[in-house]
Amino acid sequence: MFNAVRDYIVTIDSSIEETPKKNYIAYKTSQNFACLQTYKKKLTLYLKLNPDEVKPMPSLGRDVREIGHFGTGDFELTIKDLNDFEETKYLINDAYKNIGG
Repeated sequence: MFNAVRDYIVTIDSSIEETPKKNYIAYKTSQNFACLQTYKKKLTLYLKLNPDEVKPMPSLGRDVREIGHFGTGDFELTIKDLNDFEETKYLINDAYKNIGG
């Protein structure tokens, strides 16, 4: 599952850089638009999206503006399987477009 998400993000555009950090992996062009944390049974993506503008709010997403977390972004997306990933790919694209990609 990690490889599917990673491969999808880095193939959106050739200018996307993957930057491993201590607690997460950042994906950026001029600035971070997605940060990925891995766990045993899920992946958590933090996307640079305004949670108020995500309509409809997916059941896998939540607003983390008031919650401390590693990485960049106010929108958290929890991915537990490839179906979850397929349903939420458009949000990754939206985050990339938000930073001017």
